[in-house]
Amino acid sequence: MTGIGVIGTGYWGKNHVRTYSELVSEGVLDHVLICDINEKRAKELGSAFNIDYLTNHKELIDNPDIDAVSIVTPSPTHFELAKEFMEAGKDVLVEKPMTMDIAEAKELVRISEETGQILMVGHIFRHHPAVKELKHRINIGELGTIRLISSNRLSFGAPRSDMGVIYALGIHEVDMFCYLMNVDYPKSILADTRCTLQPEIEETAMISMEFHNATAYAFESWLMPASGKQRDLIVVGSEKVAKIDYLKPQELQMFDIRIAEQDFDGKTSFNVENEGSYTIPIPYAEPLKEELKNFVDCIRSRSSPLSDGIIGMRAVEMAEAALKSASIKRSVEF
Repeated sequence: MTGIGVIGTGYWGKNHVRTYSELVSEGVLDHVLICDINEKRAKELGSAFNIDYLTNHKELIDNPDIDAVSIVTPSPTHFELAKEFMEAGKDVLVEKPMTMDIAEAKELVRISEETGQILMVGHIFRHHPAVKELKHRINIGELGTIRLISSNRLSFGAPRSDMGVIYALGIHEVDMFCYLMNVDYPKSILADTRCTLQPEIEETAMISMEFHNATAYAFESWLMPASGKQRDLIVVGSEKVAKIDYLKPQELQMFDIRIAEQDFDGKTSFNVENEGSYTIPIPYAEPLKEELKNFVDCIRSRSSPLSDGIIGMRAVEMAEAALKSASIKRSVEF
């Protein structure tokens, strides 16, 4: 028997509840409980999915049928809740950012190691089907040497009041770039931000990360109305180029194109070799569902999640470094 509690029923918490409900109906999970201090919201969601609800998270701690929790509450509450549940013997999935402070992130990793409890962080794009396919093709060398990575995460909407785009959006990119490059950290991070609507809450950021052979760029903004919601990733290799539209998890675009170097009489010249493009179809799998299935599997097998606490901690450290870089107006080395 495996039971999970979902703490927080806001926009993303509702998706956790919906997905766990599907896993219960599929026999992957035994039962789920909802917890939110907003009783009206918890009751409505519980009624919609025929799930019991609570308003006090301590009742989840005392419930022997609850093995683990998804913490989908405001980010400043993540540390205390994750700490309390792990120390009480419950496994934890905490949404990104894991914490808003690197010292707190390190402490959660320490508690997880000390207690033996699973600590997973909601870096959902590690569970994206197209990303998994791209990662495989990079690992087998199909793209050649990675030279450039570019990602855009743009939209037009009201900025958040609790954090800027680096923690809200860019934390995905700093994690994804390291994941694709098979490293824990970049050599350095350089960031430039703009706070035009609220002091110290950046609504636009440009982040660049230096790796051994490549540079990765991320453009994050809530103030870009021209192209609608944009979520894309481009990886340029010495042999091929790949593009992912995160909003289309069922496909990976490949471009059989490269810059070839030629030597004539001791002089180097370059030309483009373009053999066309094609789309690789990928069986549909909802990234959140893949993430939560991984969490359930880890609860049962006691194995390490695809996005464990150490990965979440590194992402917080890199996001913090990006903000520091923007403040001091120079790169931060790792």
